[in-house]
Amino acid sequence: MQTISSLKEGDWVDETYLVTSKQISIAKNGVTYLSLKLADKTGEVDGKMWDNAEAAAGTFEREDFIRVKGVAANYQGQMQVKMKGLEKVDDAKVDLSQFLETSPRNIDEMVGELEAVAAGLTNGYLRQLMRSFLADKAFMATFRRTPAAKTLHHNYIGGLLEHVTELIAICRDVGKHFPGIDMDLLTVGAFIHDIGKVRELAVRKSIEYTTEGKLLGHISLGYEMVAEKSASIPAFPRELEMLLKHIMLSHHGEYEFGSPKRPKIQEAIIVNYLDDLAAKISNFRSTLKKENVGAGDWTGYSKMHERYLYRQASYPDADQNVSAGKTGEGSRRDKKNAEDPEGTGSLPLDI
Repeated sequence: MQTISSLKEGDWVDETYLVTSKQISIAKNGVTYLSLKLADKTGEVDGKMWDNAEAAAGTFEREDFIRVKGVAANYQGQMQVKMKGLEKVDDAKVDLSQFLETSPRNIDEMVGELEAVAAGLTNGYLRQLMRSFLADKAFMATFRRTPAAKTLHHNYIGGLLEHVTELIAICRDVGKHFPGIDMDLLTVGAFIHDIGKVRELAVRKSIEYTTEGKLLGHISLGYEMVAEKSASIPAFPRELEMLLKHIMLSHHGEYEFGSPKRPKIQEAIIVNYLDDLAAKISNFRSTLKKENVGAGDWTGYSKMHERYLYRQASYPDADQNVSAGKTGEGSRRDKKNAEDPEGTGSLPLDI
């Protein structure tokens, strides 16, 4: 397969991709053109068609697979496919494994890690709360599949489970260095911080926001879920529930980044900073793997990172990319620039 991450300037493209965005636009010179986002599991690339754009647009819809013929070109530091022709491809003829990336970690093993963490909690109420999520078959079926984000980090099947498992481990490592940290509260706070993403994001042919995800966001949805679970546990302490909710409501850190509240307890501060760290490192590594413009020791300029990224040979994921001359769509977990599915530039959802 001619993957998106492998495209280089001047390549003739003849491959099937998923359409994740579709728009008919009019250029300054009055010419109508078709603008697409084309995707496979290695990344996304812009596709532009100038000839017979309206007729071609009428042959398929967003979330369809299309076979594209055209030329790959570097446009303002990003790869673009200048499409000469396209045709819709029947879903039954497509190997979905080429379009849906999965966590490199074993799903069952990660679930087992969470179950072991829950069993080790000394606070009985927090242990019951975490176990109530892990014992919820409908929730777990979705949790095992949900990505942590649409594009910015851990954006693949099982990505949320991987992110949460990773964050709990980091928080527990860091928390033990600071006296007075409630390790059980910190652990369960890390577990529930992004729990609303099981309702915010959905995986079909690609990662998409649900309607309630767009309207309410994962923080609000997660708040509802924690409130419901804690209410089902007899005599669950009101203050403990309040502290857990505070960790969730404040985990983006600042109002401008989408947090209804800023962190005001130690455990919330730790979750906020380490969540940010884990997401940024995940994104950095994925940027190195999904490059497709130019060559050398540096990535192309990343709009989301607002900088170039250095591809050291010591980075295992960077070695083959440097030798192959790939660059890509680097993007950091910069909450100010995080993806807004409504295109308003307002509160971030993809964090």
